[in-house]
Amino acid sequence: MEKENILRQNYAEAKVKDEYSGVAWFYNFWSWLTESKSAKKVIELAHIQSGERILEVAVGTGAVFAEIVRRNTGGVTEGIDVSPSMMAKADERMKKYPKERYRLQIASAYKLPFDSNTFDLLVNNFMIDLLPEKDFPPLLSEYYRVLKPGGRIVISTMSFGTKWYNKFWQWLAKHFPALLTGCRPISIKNYLTQAQFDSIESVLISQNTFPSEVLKAGKAAFT
Repeated sequence: MEKENILRQNYAEAKVKDEYSGVAWFYNFWSWLTESKSAKKVIELAHIQSGERILEVAVGTGAVFAEIVRRNTGGVTEGIDVSPSMMAKADERMKKYPKERYRLQIASAYKLPFDSNTFDLLVNNFMIDLLPEKDFPPLLSEYYRVLKPGGRIVISTMSFGTKWYNKFWQWLAKHFPALLTGCRPISIKNYLTQAQFDSIESVLISQNTFPSEVLKAGKAAFT
Protein backbone atom coordinates (compact mmCIF):
# COMPACT_ATOMS: atom_id res chain seq x y z
CA MET A 1 0.00 0.00 0.00
CA GLU A 2 1.37 3.38 -0.96
CA LYS A 3 2.12 5.69 1.89
CA GLU A 4 -0.20 8.42 0.55
CA ASN A 5 -3.08 6.14 1.57
CA ILE A 6 -2.13 6.45 5.23
CA LEU A 7 -4.86 8.48 6.91
CA ARG A 8 -3.83 11.83 8.30
CA GLN A 9 -3.49 11.93 12.05
CA ASN A 10 -3.02 14.54 14.73
CA TYR A 11 -1.33 13.69 18.00
CA ALA A 12 -1.81 15.21 21.43
CA GLU A 13 -0.41 13.40 24.44
CA ALA A 14 -3.23 14.60 26.69
CA LYS A 15 -5.81 13.21 24.26
CA VAL A 16 -4.07 9.83 24.14
CA LYS A 17 -4.01 9.69 27.95
CA ASP A 18 -7.73 10.44 28.10
CA GLU A 19 -8.64 7.90 25.42
CA TYR A 20 -6.62 5.09 26.97
CA SER A 21 -7.94 5.93 30.41
CA GLY A 22 -11.37 5.18 28.98
CA VAL A 23 -10.41 1.81 27.47
CA ALA A 24 -7.93 0.49 30.06
CA TRP A 25 -10.62 -1.58 31.79
CA PHE A 26 -11.33 -3.74 28.71
CA TYR A 27 -8.09 -3.36 26.76
CA ASN A 28 -6.82 -6.83 27.71
CA PHE A 29 -9.91 -8.41 26.15
CA TRP A 30 -9.58 -6.29 23.01
CA SER A 31 -5.91 -7.23 22.69
CA TRP A 32 -6.73 -10.91 23.12
CA LEU A 33 -9.25 -10.70 20.26
CA THR A 34 -7.17 -8.71 17.78
CA GLU A 35 -3.50 -8.52 18.81
CA SER A 36 -2.55 -11.75 20.59
CA LYS A 37 -1.29 -13.45 17.40
CA SER A 38 0.90 -10.42 16.67
CA ALA A 39 2.19 -10.44 20.24
CA LYS A 40 3.29 -14.06 19.88
CA LYS A 41 5.06 -13.23 16.62
CA VAL A 42 6.80 -10.26 18.28
CA ILE A 43 8.19 -12.53 20.98
CA GLU A 44 9.22 -15.12 18.40
CA LEU A 45 11.08 -12.61 16.22
CA ALA A 46 12.68 -10.91 19.23
CA HIS A 47 14.78 -14.01 20.04
CA ILE A 48 15.21 -12.86 23.63
CA GLN A 49 18.42 -14.03 25.27
CA SER A 50 18.67 -14.01 29.05
CA GLY A 51 20.98 -11.25 30.25
CA GLU A 52 20.03 -8.64 27.68
CA ARG A 53 19.12 -4.99 28.19
CA ILE A 54 15.64 -4.61 26.70
CA LEU A 55 13.24 -1.69 26.28
CA GLU A 56 9.54 -1.85 25.50
CA VAL A 57 8.03 1.43 24.36
CA ALA A 58 4.29 1.74 25.07
CA VAL A 59 3.87 -1.22 27.42
CA GLY A 60 0.08 -0.79 27.62
CA THR A 61 -1.30 -3.22 30.19
CA GLY A 62 1.98 -5.14 30.23
CA ALA A 63 1.07 -8.39 28.46
CA VAL A 64 4.13 -8.46 26.20
CA PHE A 65 6.30 -6.77 28.82
CA ALA A 66 5.59 -9.56 31.31
CA GLU A 67 6.58 -12.20 28.77
CA ILE A 68 9.82 -10.36 27.99
CA VAL A 69 10.69 -10.14 31.69
CA ARG A 70 9.84 -13.82 32.17
CA ARG A 71 12.31 -14.79 29.45
CA ASN A 72 15.00 -12.23 30.27
CA THR A 73 15.84 -13.78 33.63
CA GLY A 74 19.42 -12.55 33.84
CA GLY A 75 18.90 -9.11 32.33
CA VAL A 76 17.06 -5.86 32.92
CA THR A 77 13.90 -4.87 31.06
CA GLU A 78 12.73 -1.27 30.92
CA GLY A 79 9.21 -0.21 30.00
CA ILE A 80 7.63 3.17 29.32
CA ASP A 81 4.15 4.47 28.52
CA VAL A 82 2.47 7.88 28.50
CA SER A 83 -0.80 6.60 29.99
CA PRO A 84 -0.99 6.39 33.81
CA SER A 85 -4.12 4.22 33.51
CA MET A 86 -2.40 1.65 31.32
CA MET A 87 0.72 1.78 33.46
CA ALA A 88 -1.35 0.99 36.55
CA LYS A 89 -2.58 -2.17 34.82
CA ALA A 90 0.99 -3.09 33.90
CA ASP A 91 2.20 -2.47 37.47
CA GLU A 92 -0.48 -4.82 38.78
CA ARG A 93 0.46 -7.53 36.28
CA MET A 94 4.15 -7.31 37.18
CA LYS A 95 3.80 -7.83 40.93
CA LYS A 96 4.84 -11.49 40.67
CA TYR A 97 8.23 -10.63 39.16
CA PRO A 98 11.33 -9.52 41.14
CA LYS A 99 11.66 -5.72 41.07
CA GLU A 100 15.37 -5.88 40.25
CA ARG A 101 14.60 -7.43 36.85
CA TYR A 102 12.47 -4.61 35.45
CA ARG A 103 11.52 -0.96 35.70
CA LEU A 104 8.37 0.83 34.52
CA GLN A 105 8.06 4.58 34.16
CA ILE A 106 5.87 7.22 32.56
CA ALA A 107 7.78 8.68 29.61
CA SER A 108 7.37 9.76 26.00
CA ALA A 109 8.61 7.79 23.00
CA TYR A 110 9.53 11.08 21.36
CA LYS A 111 12.31 11.65 23.91
CA LEU A 112 13.43 8.39 25.48
CA PRO A 113 15.02 8.88 28.93
CA PHE A 114 18.00 6.67 28.12
CA ASP A 115 21.55 7.11 26.88
CA SER A 116 22.55 6.26 23.33
CA ASN A 117 23.68 2.70 22.58
CA THR A 118 21.93 1.26 25.65
CA PHE A 119 19.67 -1.60 24.54
CA ASP A 120 20.13 -4.93 22.82
CA LEU A 121 16.44 -5.04 21.89
CA LEU A 122 13.63 -2.50 21.55
CA VAL A 123 10.00 -3.61 21.25
CA ASN A 124 7.08 -1.35 20.31
CA ASN A 125 3.53 -2.63 19.82
CA PHE A 126 0.58 -0.80 18.26
CA MET A 127 1.73 2.72 19.04
CA ILE A 128 3.19 4.20 15.86
CA ASP A 129 -0.19 3.82 14.15
CA LEU A 130 -1.46 6.51 16.56
CA LEU A 131 1.05 9.09 15.35
CA PRO A 132 1.19 11.55 12.45
CA GLU A 133 3.17 10.23 9.50
CA LYS A 134 5.55 13.19 9.73
CA ASP A 135 6.60 11.91 13.16
CA PHE A 136 7.69 8.47 11.92
CA PRO A 137 11.24 9.55 10.95
CA PRO A 138 12.18 11.32 14.22
CA LEU A 139 10.59 8.57 16.29
CA LEU A 140 12.49 5.79 14.52
CA SER A 141 15.69 7.83 14.74
CA GLU A 142 15.18 7.98 18.50
CA TYR A 143 14.73 4.21 18.59
CA TYR A 144 17.90 3.82 16.53
CA ARG A 145 19.78 6.11 18.93
CA VAL A 146 19.14 4.03 22.06
CA LEU A 147 19.93 0.68 20.43
CA LYS A 148 23.42 -0.74 20.77
CA PRO A 149 25.34 -1.42 17.56
CA GLY A 150 24.20 -4.85 16.48
CA GLY A 151 20.93 -4.38 18.37
CA ARG A 152 17.51 -5.19 16.98
CA ILE A 153 14.02 -3.74 16.95
CA VAL A 154 10.64 -5.45 16.70
CA ILE A 155 7.55 -3.35 15.96
CA SER A 156 3.91 -4.26 15.45
CA THR A 157 1.35 -1.95 13.85
CA MET A 158 -2.12 -1.99 12.41
CA SER A 159 -1.72 -2.71 8.69
CA PHE A 160 -3.73 -2.45 5.49
CA GLY A 161 -3.95 -6.22 5.15
CA THR A 162 -4.32 -8.20 1.96
CA LYS A 163 -7.83 -9.66 2.31
CA TRP A 164 -11.06 -7.94 1.33
CA TYR A 165 -12.39 -8.14 4.89
CA ASN A 166 -9.32 -6.32 6.24
CA LYS A 167 -10.60 -3.18 4.50
CA PHE A 168 -13.37 -2.88 7.08
CA TRP A 169 -10.82 -1.67 9.62
CA GLN A 170 -9.51 1.05 7.31
CA TRP A 171 -13.11 2.21 6.79
CA LEU A 172 -13.68 2.18 10.56
CA ALA A 173 -10.47 4.14 11.19
CA LYS A 174 -11.51 6.75 8.62
CA HIS A 175 -15.12 7.25 9.69
CA PHE A 176 -15.14 6.34 13.39
CA PRO A 177 -11.54 6.85 14.61
CA ALA A 178 -12.55 7.16 18.26
CA LEU A 179 -13.61 3.50 18.26
CA LEU A 180 -9.97 2.59 17.57
CA THR A 181 -8.53 5.27 19.89
CA GLY A 182 -7.04 6.91 16.79
CA CYS A 183 -5.23 3.84 15.41
CA ARG A 184 -5.26 3.39 11.64
CA PRO A 185 -3.46 1.25 9.03
CA ILE A 186 0.12 2.30 8.31
CA SER A 187 3.25 1.04 6.57
CA ILE A 188 6.68 1.86 8.03
CA LYS A 189 9.07 -0.40 6.16
CA ASN A 190 10.46 2.44 4.04
CA TYR A 191 10.80 4.61 7.12
CA LEU A 192 12.86 1.93 8.84
CA THR A 193 15.24 1.97 5.87
CA GLN A 194 15.45 5.77 5.98
CA ALA A 195 16.31 5.56 9.70
CA GLN A 196 19.31 3.34 8.76
CA PHE A 197 17.86 0.08 10.04
CA ASP A 198 18.78 -2.96 7.97
CA SER A 199 17.92 -6.67 7.65
CA ILE A 200 14.22 -5.81 7.69
CA GLU A 201 11.76 -8.71 8.01
CA SER A 202 7.98 -8.33 7.74
CA VAL A 203 5.12 -10.65 8.68
CA LEU A 204 1.48 -9.82 7.90
CA ILE A 205 -1.14 -11.17 10.31
CA SER A 206 -4.93 -11.20 10.28
CA GLN A 207 -6.77 -12.05 13.50
CA ASN A 208 -10.56 -11.97 13.57
CA THR A 209 -10.30 -9.82 10.38
CA PHE A 210 -8.06 -7.27 12.16
CA PRO A 211 -4.88 -6.74 10.05
CA SER A 212 -1.46 -6.16 11.57
CA GLU A 213 2.19 -6.21 10.57
CA VAL A 214 5.18 -7.28 12.65
CA LEU A 215 8.55 -5.97 11.54
CA LYS A 216 12.03 -6.83 12.72
CA ALA A 217 15.12 -4.81 11.83
CA GLY A 218 18.66 -4.32 13.02
CA LYS A 219 21.20 -1.62 13.77
CA ALA A 220 24.48 -2.38 12.05
CA ALA A 221 27.44 -3.22 14.30
CA PHE A 222 30.46 -0.92 14.18
CA THR A 223 33.26 -2.17 11.92
